[in-house]
Amino acid sequence: MRMIPVVVVFLLTVLTKSSHCSVPFVINPGCDLPECLLPGYPAIFYAYHYLADVTIHILYSSLDELTISIIQTKKGYGPHLNYTALFSGNYSGAISFADTVPLNSFSLIARRLMQFDDKNDTGILNENDASIQSYWLNDLHTNLTRDNKNVTQPSFQLPLKNITGLLTIDINYPGEDTRDTKFPKLRSSPKSYFLNIALQADNITSKNTRFAMEYYLIQLGVEGTQLSTSKYIDDQYTPGIFNVWQIKSRSPIYSSSMLWKPVVYQSADRSIEKNTLMTVYDLKNNISLDQSIDQGIFKALYNKTYVSAFNVSLGRANDGFFVKSNYSFIQFTAGLDILEMDSIKQFVTLALVFSLLLPCLVAFIALIFIMKRRCSRSNTAGYDAIDD
Repeated sequence: MRMIPVVVVFLLTVLTKSSHCSVPFVINPGCDLPECLLPGYPAIFYAYHYLADVTIHILYSSLDELTISIIQTKKGYGPHLNYTALFSGNYSGAISFADTVPLNSFSLIARRLMQFDDKNDTGILNENDASIQSYWLNDLHTNLTRDNKNVTQPSFQLPLKNITGLLTIDINYPGEDTRDTKFPKLRSSPKSYFLNIALQADNITSKNTRFAMEYYLIQLGVEGTQLSTSKYIDDQYTPGIFNVWQIKSRSPIYSSSMLWKPVVYQSADRSIEKNTLMTVYDLKNNISLDQSIDQGIFKALYNKTYVSAFNVSLGRANDGFFVKSNYSFIQFTAGLDILEMDSIKQFVTLALVFSLLLPCLVAFIALIFIMKRRCSRSNTAGYDAIDD
């Protein structure tokens, strides 16, 4: 029986929440197609909340490539979804906002996981490396069933059969609620979410096996994005001084950004002994989509796509990272605000320098005192007493 195209109108009165509460997500809301009711199909998670005179919409989709979209419209407007078109792969025009257009939007695509043989243990992924094996993130499953009406944390999994592993992606919105509890103390806002990506690989055949992740970013405007870093003292899990990374839009109209610290851990119980740094590659702007691979709801949200891309490799040279536990996770925060990087202020830098110099100065003074005393004793003992 042929399915009749269905247009679903989300009623904004269902999910109203304040910006300081966890926002529940609905799986394929308003959809009665078999793909929405039976297990084993991709899913769309939707939530929203009000901020002053605007509405923030969040769409997480595992239809083809995993796409995380955060959209801002005028208050009181909701998206229309044509599920028949979406599940048949006809994305263009399948998501729309009647009588209005988005004021801003930002879409993150977790495109692929790359496994490679780091023979020289450099921690670097070479683009033309013949050992690269790609796991495209277009066959993700959710850990939730259609019986779950509302959820607070969507989670997606990709089984990795060749290495007896699992890639899990957890999404938390709004990010500010979990800043101090589950995630690193990255900057966040009511317009940002946290992304936790965990990789478990139990059947690694080479001690030099490493993994890298590839991400695509899509925003409104054609100015592209820029990558920058700043020195920072890390959170309570890994004290130290290193760079924190930021990707932000160049557009003066459409603001969006992504923030992370280049640290990956070997266990959910984070500690200094179980961490290493990741390698961050240069950001590339104006990327052309591969029509045979790059499919997803972002094609329904953007008439013209301006795509930026970047990669990260898990681990650094000579750290033997995956051999130790075959597990790691990394975390990001992203959204429609410019999430400024935490940095070491000048007075903090001076305090740190002084705290390091003070013991050295004390030791130096003590050394001079000891040497002077020894010299005095030596000079006294070098002469015989004068007899009358």
